Amino acid sequence: MEGVDENSSVIASCLFRGIEYVVSVNATVRNSLLVHVEDQESGDQWHGQFAASYIEDLTHKTGNFKQFDIFVSMLESALSKSSETVTLDLLTYADLETLRNRRGASQSHVSASNRGAASQNKRYLILTYTVEFDR
Repeated sequence: MEGVDENSSVIASCLFRGIEYVVSVNATVRNSLLVHVEDQESGDQWHGQFAASYIEDLTHKTGNFKQFDIFVSMLESALSKSSETVTLDLLTYADLETLRNRRGASQSHVSASNRGAASQNKRYLILTYTVEFDR
């Protein structure tokens, strides 16, 4: 696993589904990714810290493995809008379920009553990488 040579930080204003958010990411030399998202209108905030190994495992599960430092570069490019091949979206759990159902995935085995209020308030920052022939 490659590491980040120095702390890397990007803050950007992003418009997701008509709502403005401030998104900040900080990749640390200890190989972790700190993500903070704030809804500019309501002041609601979400944050998470992810180990490099978790990010790499997650990208592997998508079928498009990326080393941690490459993933961080892609995320920074999406935030700075310096590349047309990477984009960001911010989804709720319901948005994710809708995507899964549209893609023909099986229904979630977790009932709505078992998800709880915490799941309903979570947000998922989705990084999409589209290569030329996928557009």
